[in-house]
Amino acid sequence: MAATIRFLLGLLGGGIAAYLLASILNSQFVMNAHDVPISFGDRFNMTMFDISNMGLYLVIILAAFLIAFLIAAILKRFLPKLSNIAYPIAGAAAIGTALGLMYIMFQTVPISGARSTLGFISQVVAGAFGGWVFGKIILRGKAKRSYG
Repeated sequence: MAATIRFLLGLLGGGIAAYLLASILNSQFVMNAHDVPISFGDRFNMTMFDISNMGLYLVIILAAFLIAFLIAAILKRFLPKLSNIAYPIAGAAAIGTALGLMYIMFQTVPISGARSTLGFISQVVAGAFGGWVFGKIILRGKAKRSYG
């Protein structure tokens, strides 16, 4: 039961971390695409607007992470050398796959900051960061149990 709760907390923590970074990066890529000077205040306001209004992207990230992290947990048993990087790789793959599926479904990427190559890569990096946070939360609970 404790492992399930730790997994769910890790999923939520990693998902929120990835969402926040992805939303911030999305905002910056969208504003930079217009090639006009934008004040810091306007950048901040748009970034906060995106964070507060892209909730469906958080749901997509959480669903993608759930599948990816379950697969990574299984693969870690067979490939123990991947143990330290399994979740960041899974997080990156989850975001890349989700964006690819969105493109297949809609013939465009609804996350407009991810329409360029660099923007897409930034979203994948946000996924890797979320996977890293997930791994830290999961491993922190195991370390306490092992030594405490």
